[in-house]
Amino acid sequence: MNIPQKLINSIKQSYKSVRVANIHPTGILATRVLVLIMLVPILLVVTQYIMAFISGYVSDDANKIISVGINIIDHIFIPSVLTALVGFLALWIDKDGNGIPDKLEEEDKR
Repeated sequence: MNIPQKLINSIKQSYKSVRVANIHPTGILATRVLVLIMLVPILLVVTQYIMAFISGYVSDDANKIISVGINIIDHIFIPSVLTALVGFLALWIDKDGNGIPDKLEEEDKR
């Protein structure tokens, strides 16, 4: 069995195990994608810093990557933006599996 087929089978198995746990996987997958997107600029900037430190010289391309990466990190990781994104992801949780997020099914208790 080749590697792409193993990868596809492991993704299918993890999707099925989340479904068995009675949790709608959309919110979980979206949260994982959000964390991955947030980690990419950090890893890229740190890698460029390390490479510049090792070589002892910062090229123009590395300087652009570092400055743009720092700007992205600065604008993405504002606490209000993170709070809003996590709040929107929490709206996707659907424990009963009927396709309507549980937050939207709640009745007003007035």
